[in-house]
Amino acid sequence: MSRKYIEANSETALNSIFNFADFVAETEFFADKVDVKLQEQYDRAWFEMELVNSLALAEWEQNGRPKEWGVVWKEKYKNDARETLCEFLAVVKKMT
Repeated sequence: MSRKYIEANSETALNSIFNFADFVAETEFFADKVDVKLQEQYDRAWFEMELVNSLALAEWEQNGRPKEWGVVWKEKYKNDARETLCEFLAVVKKMT
């Protein structure tokens, strides 16, 4: 996985809870390939995305895993997801 791949996939990450969950899962282990100087920043930024992801998925499951959950995603989680994604991408952009 490359920086360009992460940046390209980030473009659809906020479309739904499922896109965001997939993006967070895909980027988890990329941290192993990060420059040591950026490792802590990457881990912290990724963890912030994971927190939003976990909270959203937990509520989705508590609601019975409905197929249509877009309204809740947009009203409760999308803004936080956007904020954490932007912070994460700022770290990714520092990578060569």
